[in-house]
Amino acid sequence: MSADPLLTVDGVNAGYGETKVLHDLSLEIHEGEIVSLVGRNGAGKTTTLRTIMGIIQPTAGTVGYRGEDVSEVDATETVQRGISFVPEERRIFPELTVMENLEIAHIGGGDDADAMSIEEALGMFENLQDRTENHGSSLSGGEQQMLSIARALVGGADVILLDEPTEGLAPYIVQDVMDIIEELNDRGITVLLVEQNVHVGLALADRNYVINQGEIVWEGTSAELEADEEILDTYLGVTA
Repeated sequence: MSADPLLTVDGVNAGYGETKVLHDLSLEIHEGEIVSLVGRNGAGKTTTLRTIMGIIQPTAGTVGYRGEDVSEVDATETVQRGISFVPEERRIFPELTVMENLEIAHIGGGDDADAMSIEEALGMFENLQDRTENHGSSLSGGEQQMLSIARALVGGADVILLDEPTEGLAPYIVQDVMDIIEELNDRGITVLLVEQNVHVGLALADRNYVINQGEIVWEGTSAELEADEEILDTYLGVTA
């Protein structure tokens, strides 16, 4: 692990209008890590990702990327810098084909010469390889999730923010998505994972942050979180 974090959130307050959701929230992610952010519904997980992306501007604190303050950078420039957001609702273009979705992402992504080619991305997703001419609306939930991740890859992502990637998927598809996240990480992509399924986060992450009411209340390794029954029960409502 490098000494300096790749991505930092330092003392951030953020929310929607008069409603403050994040309260002096801080976390950091080092290059090559998988870090999970876990908490109950409404704890502020998605708001954290949206603030990192520049969809929401923090009212206090800073977001840093590669040592630079990017707190006021908008979402379009954030993508061009190499950070991609895969939202829970996936947001593919349903009226476009798989190939057209990927071509648009490739054009709109960053200038990274190392961005994955469309052909290489398709090679990671067997279900998509045979459906390149299918419209997004005809894909299953799992296939739409894979297409959303593939779009981030061809856009040149160095960091991928994944919001509930296994939500609503059948158990065997959940395992496929977990395998894909591990393969992305093996290829050098840093991952910040938001998961309602705590056990998915425990299985994948190097480190975990527990968020409650917009504040980080615990951080540590997956082994440490799995062993902390009080934290699991109090803030996540589960037992390991």
